Amino acid sequence: MKSMTTRRSALATAVLVGALGIAPALTSTATAAKAGNVDRIAGIDRYETSANISKANYSPGVDVAYVASGLVFTDALSGAPVAGMKKGPVLLTKPDKLPASIEAELTRLQPKQIVVFGGTNSVMGAVMNSLRALTTGEVTRIAGQTRYSTSAKISEMSYGVGPATTYVASGEVFPDALSGASVAGKTSGPLLLIESDNVPGIVKKELERLASGRIVVLGGESTIDADTYAFLTRYTSGAVERWAGADRYSTSATISSNSYAPGVGQVFVASGRVFADALSAAPVAGKLGFPVLLVDTDSIPASIDAELKRLKPSRIVIVGGNTSVSASVEAQLAAYTS
Repeated sequence: MKSMTTRRSALATAVLVGALGIAPALTSTATAAKAGNVDRIAGIDRYETSANISKANYSPGVDVAYVASGLVFTDALSGAPVAGMKKGPVLLTKPDKLPASIEAELTRLQPKQIVVFGGTNSVMGAVMNSLRALTTGEVTRIAGQTRYSTSAKISEMSYGVGPATTYVASGEVFPDALSGASVAGKTSGPLLLIESDNVPGIVKKELERLASGRIVVLGGESTIDADTYAFLTRYTSGAVERWAGADRYSTSATISSNSYAPGVGQVFVASGRVFADALSAAPVAGKLGFPVLLVDTDSIPASIDAELKRLKPSRIVIVGGNTSVSASVEAQLAAYTS
């Protein structure tokens, strides 16, 4: 019986690999969970989940792998669109030690270079030293003194002048940026973080340099207030738009409805309460051109229900374990696939 179960698990993984056109890889039993056209990528913790997301979507020899803190989310939020644009994974690490699952995944990936997002408080020198043994190329760090200056620095080093769209999100309230990061990666636009009632000076300078065709604010007035929204008009010759809903779930649905047409091949679903899982999924979604939608642990909010019905995805991939997105939600999601 155990042998038969193992063969079925391997077959499920092979089907996922073939359907998505992704690199075959050895996966943990947590990664291979599957129900109908709904798949789940998970691990025993946020770090193994991050490694398994990468394992399922990237072949060895990637040009670049990105590493960010699994505890300080802001660095990965600004970096995720860059990773999506450059088609490299974002892998999460502990501040003072590279988890074994991430070390194993980087060993498999054999990246030509590694870029760390965030300063030494987020990713310490000991981790940088460990990373140097996992690539034949350079290990570099993009960081500033604050989450806002790190956001600006990532943008400055990754985008030229005149992007069609620059996305702006809160550096204090994270869910809005989780769904927006995949859109930014798909459209090759930077994601800059600001305060709810202020645009930090370093971000102002970056917005001036970018001179974007338009600016899209992710989230409602409780996240970025009306005065700050109005202030952003001076940094573009085009429009400033706000993509928001009544809560984090309807904001996620609004971001998706403004960015994706019905009939998408795949939708990533992540918890709107446990943010770490979506950090590694956003670059994959950006690379593939698919949305990330947020659900509650034990329910599918009405706004997400409506958006999934509109999108009519062929496949849904949950990122994170049952404590993040429950088995009952997984079962419900199968009804939305075409």
